[in-house]
Amino acid sequence: MGMFRRLKNSLCCVSNKYLLDDDDDDDDATIVDQDEPQFNGSLQRQQEVSEKQPLLSSFEQGENTRFYQTVPQQNQVVVKSVLRRKRSMTVVNAANAPRRRYNILLFGDSLTAGWCEGGYGTYHPYGLRLQKRFDEEGLDVEVTVSGVPGECCVHMEERLKRELEQPGKWYDWIVIMGGTNDVFQGYSAWDIFDGLKKLYTLSSKHGARILGITIPEYDWDAVNHLDYQRRIVNEHLNVYNNSTTRNAYTLFLLDRFLPMNCLTEEQRKVFWDSDGIHPTEDGYDLMGDMIFDILFKEGSWD
Repeated sequence: MGMFRRLKNSLCCVSNKYLLDDDDDDDDATIVDQDEPQFNGSLQRQQEVSEKQPLLSSFEQGENTRFYQTVPQQNQVVVKSVLRRKRSMTVVNAANAPRRRYNILLFGDSLTAGWCEGGYGTYHPYGLRLQKRFDEEGLDVEVTVSGVPGECCVHMEERLKRELEQPGKWYDWIVIMGGTNDVFQGYSAWDIFDGLKKLYTLSSKHGARILGITIPEYDWDAVNHLDYQRRIVNEHLNVYNNSTTRNAYTLFLLDRFLPMNCLTEEQRKVFWDSDGIHPTEDGYDLMGDMIFDILFKEGSWD
């Protein structure tokens, strides 16, 4: 674990805070390094989380026939699971004051589903770590994972509508990560950005705060020549972040804080799968830690 902590610190600038300063007068979104103490807890694999193995169900493809033609898979699935512990409806703090339940939806493709180790039946979503961190804070937060391996964000709109139209279900935060498969399928940067904006609009109408995530780096010879499209999308997301209010939309620069191509071979083996696209279980855990730090700081959890 000593080596893992050193690698994490080297990637995360020795801070567990990844807050985006989206003032309109900034040219780029910047990271604010807080002087607060780091949260305790290691990146050991989480235990005691109910339904740790995601629930798999068949996905009705409908018009989404282009999914995952470039990445091998056995079956088209929706990885959908509620990851919170089984406990009472409310959590009582030290002053015996009841706290309300908060709901977070993690929405996206295989990077949200937690595809790793080739993806054949093995899923370790970053939502596992996220749920564990909220549990450790004593907050009544329910994290729901909804990811479709191979799905393009230009096709996600109808699925998100179904998620948000469930009777009696509401989300305080929606974390959206998509675009990798769109790049692989040859969609233009503008089409990808437009697809993501539609998801943001749906989430905003639902009344949720939005955490957008940039498209991470990859290293796959078959598609490396398309990387410029990924960078353009991320630039559009940065501009969009600077043009919106912080209490409605926040952007996390995943490609900057969990890079791939600048890592040593040793670091890549720790955080990234050999397919050059997906994180390892440790990489997903690190993603969960970083996303928790943003949500915990930016959200109102009283």
